[in-house]
Amino acid sequence: MLRRGLVLGVLLLSGGVSAQKDRIRELGMQAAQLRNLSYKPVKAQAVSQKECVAYLMKLLDEEMQPAQTNRREGFLKLLGLMPEQGSLKKIYAELYGDQVRGLYDPKQKRYLVVTSAKGQEDPMAAALGLNLDDILTVHELGHAIQDQHFGLGALTKQVAENFDQELAASSLFEGDASVLMLAFALKATGLEGVDTSALGGLDSEQMMMGQSAAVARAPRFFRDVLGFPYGQGMKFVSSIKRGQNWAAVDRAFGQLPESTEQIIHPEKYLRDHPKPVRMEAARPGTSLGQDTAGEFTIRCWARENGFGDEAAAGWGGDRYEVFRTSSGLAGIWVTTWDSDKDAVEFEKLARQATAKKPSNQVERSGRGVTVRFL
Repeated sequence: MLRRGLVLGVLLLSGGVSAQKDRIRELGMQAAQLRNLSYKPVKAQAVSQKECVAYLMKLLDEEMQPAQTNRREGFLKLLGLMPEQGSLKKIYAELYGDQVRGLYDPKQKRYLVVTSAKGQEDPMAAALGLNLDDILTVHELGHAIQDQHFGLGALTKQVAENFDQELAASSLFEGDASVLMLAFALKATGLEGVDTSALGGLDSEQMMMGQSAAVARAPRFFRDVLGFPYGQGMKFVSSIKRGQNWAAVDRAFGQLPESTEQIIHPEKYLRDHPKPVRMEAARPGTSLGQDTAGEFTIRCWARENGFGDEAAAGWGGDRYEVFRTSSGLAGIWVTTWDSDKDAVEFEKLARQATAKKPSNQVERSGRGVTVRFL
């Protein structure tokens, strides 16, 4: 899957952004003061919505490497989380192209700002005397501050081959920028000093409320993966931040969260590490490569099949491999769980979710569950 939110600080919220460069510089300085980090003004280029979307599509082409995209797309199809004839690249292009209002590009060290975004001023923000353009700009400049201090490009490379780690890192990046954005908004309303950890964040479904038609018609997995880094990431960052001290958040950029389990359950961060699994030697076809699904993907699979989040809780680790065969896609997914009870709950989910195809196999041994899509 695309390194969404890692290389691109894409703003996935309704609203426009200010095109005044002096104002952007001022907002960057204010954001840096709130974030307790320095800020070097970045290049700001005003573009139309169409130009911003075109630039984003170019970056999507660069990011979505064929081998990685094929195996992740194949796995989602095996799980039934995207249509068999669907295209991962096309779905993301529609979602991002429809939502983007501005972006910070770490590679070029510049902020693209949309001058004529569709939509009107948010009535709630206006009622509170807030400038939504300023708030959303602070979010994006938060990514510039991250990049200047922690190097987003290098961090991205660390997690590029593991979807679960990639989404976890994205949640740190977006959660940090979202908490900063909230702190800026609170200060603007005269509530500076409020402990944002008490406010938490929004879940994926709440983040997607009121979004566009493209989001509304997207498969559930893509709606969830779009909102997760913002809503759940905000909860994670608020949890480790603990009041006005950003030091723990700074340290997290040097000790990236290892899994979406750690994002969903912040108390497991730095404590409950993903366990290695031993992949099977069987090769039912031409391998498209291996990856990790993680608790987030299993949650989506559970919800899609009428199960609760408990079917994904207690995740210990997993690894899957996708194959292309003469009759279509095949796959092997090896998982390990924190307890026998957790393994049994996942086994129930896997058996029900794969029952439509008789050749599929689910096998449990203690805390390990292996799913074969054949």
